[in-house]
Amino acid sequence: MPFDLSNSEISMRESRLNSVVTYNGDIKSLISDTKKCSVKNCERCFTQNNTCLSIMVMDQISSIRNITIVYHTPVGCGAFIPRWTALYNSICERTGRKWNTKYLSTNLNESDTVFGAANKLRNTVQEAWDRYPSDAIFICTGCVIGIIGEDIDSVAEEFSKKLPVPVIPVHCEGIKSKVWATGFDISDYIILKHIVKPPKGKRPIINFKNFEEKIRPYITRIFKRFEVEPLFLYANSTIEELSHMSESLATVSSCGALSPYLGNALEELYGVPYVRTINGNGMEGFDTWLRDIARILHKEEIAEEIIREEREKYLPKIEEFKKQFEGKTAVVAAGPGFTYEAVRVLNEIGIKVMTALSWHHDSKYDDQVIPETLTYLEKSQPDLKVSIIDLQNHELLNIINREKPDLYIVRHPGTRPFVTKLGIPVVQVTDEYQMFGYEGLCSFAQNIADLFNNKSFTEGLKTHSSVPYTSWWLEQPANKFYS
Repeated sequence: MPFDLSNSEISMRESRLNSVVTYNGDIKSLISDTKKCSVKNCERCFTQNNTCLSIMVMDQISSIRNITIVYHTPVGCGAFIPRWTALYNSICERTGRKWNTKYLSTNLNESDTVFGAANKLRNTVQEAWDRYPSDAIFICTGCVIGIIGEDIDSVAEEFSKKLPVPVIPVHCEGIKSKVWATGFDISDYIILKHIVKPPKGKRPIINFKNFEEKIRPYITRIFKRFEVEPLFLYANSTIEELSHMSESLATVSSCGALSPYLGNALEELYGVPYVRTINGNGMEGFDTWLRDIARILHKEEIAEEIIREEREKYLPKIEEFKKQFEGKTAVVAAGPGFTYEAVRVLNEIGIKVMTALSWHHDSKYDDQVIPETLTYLEKSQPDLKVSIIDLQNHELLNIINREKPDLYIVRHPGTRPFVTKLGIPVVQVTDEYQMFGYEGLCSFAQNIADLFNNKSFTEGLKTHSSVPYTSWWLEQPANKFYS
């Protein structure tokens, strides 16, 4: 598809990728409906909770070093700022760097929603520069700005001419999209539009889109075998580093839902190859991911050497876990970039996934192709049950009660307590690299084994607590949730 960076903002996933947040069926029917463009968003009769795309944008941008963010919102929208401050400080400390992103809020009130707050925004941007001179200033918006139609682009343009650094408008009102992963696309769009420069040549760098670079030394060692270095995006990066992304040899990612816009846009606009494959989780994921990188770099023999080394070291341990987990079942819940990866990884250690739960479904990515993780499962496990539940705990507990799995795998913490209260062991995949490669698979399997070997916590919680749903609710058929 043509990537047009001339607009002030990107279109949402619902219109661009035909993304939905409700579905019940199986992998085979989901892909069939996707190909026929018949996957439609239904309306929930009840919504218990959700998250916000503005938080996703702020999370991505906050991770860049030496910038200032002006959050043009009521002050309560900045509730996550302490989390980002703690997280990205720790990430930089691991590499001996300093994270010094600063935040200012315009603290919108009732009067501002009636009369507008452009002057308040101007004063705040000027204050941001006077207090915290930095490499860039990002003006990020909340829902109020989308409702009143505040013109932040004019203010950003005014200060970009006035200050020696870019002042960048970021339209990230949470009300725009039900698919909060749209926040990833918005972040990529503004970086491509305002920061990335046309290439002057090629450098031995691979763009690596991830969240928290927790295995930076491991990835760096692997890439060094190919005589390239990773540029982790966006955590720990600088405006200067991001401006040269177009000069990299390739773009890869730790999550399929995180980077499709960035990867495809860099490929089309600047000829940077995008590695489209299942991610490097588990054995087959790691092998496929590494071979695809090697193919772009024309160093296939190095990939085979690394794979042989990993197999010799870890395959015997993995076989032991498979025997230990024989007959065990699981339910998996996460964003689509991790849910379907986790299904494949669990199959590799002998655990059968009964239902895969995803927060949303992208019918295609920006290259107009169905996500690779889905088509892979269509071949290997076409009858796998799938539900798109958008973080709805009342739907999750209904499914868990029906399936009664031995194990629950989840990426986001909000659903964990409810399932634990049912006496089911839970593994929370907070670390995006928890299942990465052979070593990660062994560590992941050991975590599961430890839970199976000591169930005292979950059994005690089940005995002494209860979930806030009646048995009547838990027995409702899934189609009761939508209209």
